Amino acid sequence: MSMTAHFNKLVKDLDQKTLEELRRSVASEMEGRRRKTSIKIADIHPGMSEEDKERAAEEIARVLEGDRG
Repeated sequence: MSMTAHFNKLVKDLDQKTLEELRRSVASEMEGRRRKTSIKIADIHPGMSEEDKERAAEEIARVLEGDRG
């Protein structure tokens, strides 16, 4: 049996409470990794003023939301 099949069986055999605990643990780990790899405005240009950082953050958010104009 493959590793994936073993894992799938393990997950399928978990009771509801344990499965929910696993879900929370995985979600927490994923969030921690996302935060660890996220880029912050201060990392890009540490000497930037607070006003410029705010303006840059707003511009980044605008582009990410799809408003390119």
